[in-house]
Amino acid sequence: MSLQQELKKIKAGQLAPVYLVLGEERFLSDTFKREITKQIIQTEDDELNFASFDMTETNLSLAVEEANTIPFFGDYRLVNLENPYFLTGEKGTGGLEHNIAELTAYLNAPSTTTILVVYANYEKLDERKKIVKLLKKSAVLIDVKAMEEKEVRQYLQQYIQNEGYDITPEAFDLLLRLTDMDLSKLMGEMTKILLYASDTKKILKPMIESLVPKSLEHNIFDMVTYVMEGRTEQALSLYQDLLLQGEETIKINAILISQFRLMLQIKIMVKLGYQQSNIVDVLKIHPYRVKMAMQQTRKFELDPLKATFSELVENDYRIKTGQMAKELIFELFLLNYSRK
Repeated sequence: MSLQQELKKIKAGQLAPVYLVLGEERFLSDTFKREITKQIIQTEDDELNFASFDMTETNLSLAVEEANTIPFFGDYRLVNLENPYFLTGEKGTGGLEHNIAELTAYLNAPSTTTILVVYANYEKLDERKKIVKLLKKSAVLIDVKAMEEKEVRQYLQQYIQNEGYDITPEAFDLLLRLTDMDLSKLMGEMTKILLYASDTKKILKPMIESLVPKSLEHNIFDMVTYVMEGRTEQALSLYQDLLLQGEETIKINAILISQFRLMLQIKIMVKLGYQQSNIVDVLKIHPYRVKMAMQQTRKFELDPLKATFSELVENDYRIKTGQMAKELIFELFLLNYSRK
C-alpha cells in the first residue's frame, strides 16, 4: 500500500497489528515512523508503551516478549524492529543468534494490543526465506523504495504547491542538482528555503544558490567544466576556495580522477550504443549521477578526456612521491591546461 493511503488510515485510527516498512528512502520511512508514533504515543504515560530494538545489537526474543506484553495505561503498545538483517541475505556482525521461530509464532497470532513495525531499510528482502513470506502475508506493506527522478520531481513540486509557494524552473532544477535528486536531502533543505521565502512565497534561483551548500563533488563537477573549457581563472579561484574550506589537494585530485574516469566510461559506452539505463546497470551508480555525467560528457571529445585523465593520474603519483609541492603541482596543471 502507498504511504499516503496508509497514513490516512492511521490518522483515522485504523491501525494494523503488523507493518512492514520496506525500502531505502529514509525520508519516507521517517515520515511513517513519525506519524504512527504520534497516533499511538500521545501522553507521558503512553511513552511506557513504546520500545525500539536494533536487531544488530539486541536479541529478537526481547522484542517478541515486548510485543506480547499488555500495554500499560494505554490502548496499544508500539514496538519497532530496526535493521532486521535476518530478512535479507546479510549476516550479522554482532554475534547474535536470533530465534526466528519466536517471530514466526508471533506473526501467526499477533497481539491485538500491540502495533509491531518492522523497518527494513533495504532494496529487497530474501524472498526464499519462510519468515519473509510470512511477514509479507501477515503485515501491511509500506513501500518506501527510492524514488525515480520523475517521482522525486512530482513529489517536490506537489509539496511546494501544498505549502502555498511557487518556484522558478531554474531554482527547481538547481535545488534538485545540489541535493543529488535525494528526497531526504531535498526535504532537509526545504525548511530553511520556505522560511527564507515566507514573505513573497516565491522561491528564486539566487535563494537556492545562497541557502543550499555545494558538496565537494558538486564543486569538482564545476571544476571539470572549467578545466576542459580552459577557464583557468575560475578553476584556480574554485581550487583556492576549496583549500580555504579545509579540503586537501590530494583529495581534490583523486575526486577529479574519479569524475574523469566516469566520463571516459560513459563516453565509450555511449559510442557502443548503451542507453542511460544500461549504463546505470553496468556501473552500479545513482541514475541521476549518470544523467549529469552524460550531459557533461557530450561537450567534450574522447581524446582530450583521455589526456586529462592521464595527467591527473600522473599528478597523483607525483604528489604521493613528493616530487614537488602538491599545491604547485595542481596549480601548474590548471595553468598548463588553459594553454592547450
